[in-house]
Amino acid sequence: MATRLPFYIREDDAPAKREILRAALRLFSTHGFAATSIRDIAAASGYTNPALYKHFAGKEELALHLFETCHTRVWTACAAALASKADFQGKLDAYLGRWLELMDEHPEVLAFLSDSARVLWPKAGPTVQRHTMIGLARSLVRAAPRGRRAGGPLAMDVAAASVQGTLAELARMIQVGVVAGPATRWKRALVSQLRRLIA
Repeated sequence: MATRLPFYIREDDAPAKREILRAALRLFSTHGFAATSIRDIAAASGYTNPALYKHFAGKEELALHLFETCHTRVWTACAAALASKADFQGKLDAYLGRWLELMDEHPEVLAFLSDSARVLWPKAGPTVQRHTMIGLARSLVRAAPRGRRAGGPLAMDVAAASVQGTLAELARMIQVGVVAGPATRWKRALVSQLRRLIA
């Protein structure tokens, strides 16, 4: 039985590239982009610096590749969950449920995306920049019975930022062990809290 590849690795990626991507994501998510060197990634992957440079021009290109790939996969999964339901409660349950599942399946991915967004988001391609998590959260807020429309665009943005900020912080707290996982155990409490905030 073949092991399932993480969603940031393609079937046609060479074995060396697979290990480099795994090692880089692990290091970026635990130590951060700035504190991780090419030497660190090469050593952790079991390959040499020249092997790494065969696949990526440098640390920034490697990090940007991981960022764009991971962001696209997370956004696609969450957008599909949001679109799968018609009513606000269904959308809230589906969206939070999928996000929490992703936390449990790929905690290092969500930590990396959150921690490196300030550096890598401005360098991401236009397709990635058009598909934002805050945009999905705004869609969720607009689906609410009142949808913060009474408070105008600012209230909508604050509610959307509160949704995404809560989820990102929960991912980080679970990763560092401040909050016990699995993330999906917190779904009922999150749905209740965010429903009160949004609707």
